[in-house]
Amino acid sequence: MKYVAILQSMFLLWLPMADWQPQALRPEGRKQTAPALSLSWEPSKLVNGSPCLFRVMAAKNVRSLSGEWQGHRVFFDFDAVSGAWYGFAGVGIDTPAGSHQLKVDYTFANGARSSSTHSITIGRATYRRIALSVPRKFTEPDTETLERIKQEQELKRDVFRRLSADRLWGGGFSAPVDNVMTEHFGTQRTFNGKVQSVHQGLDFRATTGTPVRAMSNGEVILARGLFYEGGFVVIDHGQGLLTLYMHLSGFNAKEGDHVVKGQIVGLSGASGRATGPHLHVAARWQSVYVDPVALLDLKLP
Repeated sequence: MKYVAILQSMFLLWLPMADWQPQALRPEGRKQTAPALSLSWEPSKLVNGSPCLFRVMAAKNVRSLSGEWQGHRVFFDFDAVSGAWYGFAGVGIDTPAGSHQLKVDYTFANGARSSSTHSITIGRATYRRIALSVPRKFTEPDTETLERIKQEQELKRDVFRRLSADRLWGGGFSAPVDNVMTEHFGTQRTFNGKVQSVHQGLDFRATTGTPVRAMSNGEVILARGLFYEGGFVVIDHGQGLLTLYMHLSGFNAKEGDHVVKGQIVGLSGASGRATGPHLHVAARWQSVYVDPVALLDLKLP
């Protein structure tokens, strides 16, 4: 037995170093402890309806990051200038106040993987209530119109389902017009004393024909007239982030066009369910509508 042990030791010394590693330590099966990191977010105080930019400072041997937030995937991009990973997300307007979890998954340069979970406090915003009057056809549509509405809902469902990992926007977003804001995000509205809805966007005062500009770089994925939205343009900025422009009187971009921030995509108007000429703009992250004003304030990489 003594000689057998000596022979085994000599055999192990002869083996290449890579073959010493047990299977569990090889890249395809390797697990690694989550690196020490610094997590922050903007705005620093999140409420229901907030867009959010997560910022992660991780170890240099981290090759990629991804996240899960309120049932949605968060795509993280590395910024070489700051050495940080950034991921865009949103907080739904119906999100209850309290502690919510962000899960971060790491992939290391050697192929190993790990994860960590972080508690983030969400506050509760207070939104006002208003009453509006619109033509009766918008609150009591006839049978033919109901069929049109149904078809348009299916169209929007397909458009809003679009989700790509690539980020198309670059830097901060800009206002689509240089006019006064007349109605803010989150307002609870009653139409003709019956139909209730939440204002999921931002209204600007804009006379008919005012040029409407893309808030950031992206691809036009919808440009047509719909019953409620009127002239409607949707721009995909990547990673599930969309901006929506409604009640337009004309189009300056078509579906499939790639646009840059500040490019004119349409003209304001009063089409669809509108009480007068204005621009309604909305921001949507995956299935979540967020406050466009807060989006304009975000310092995006």
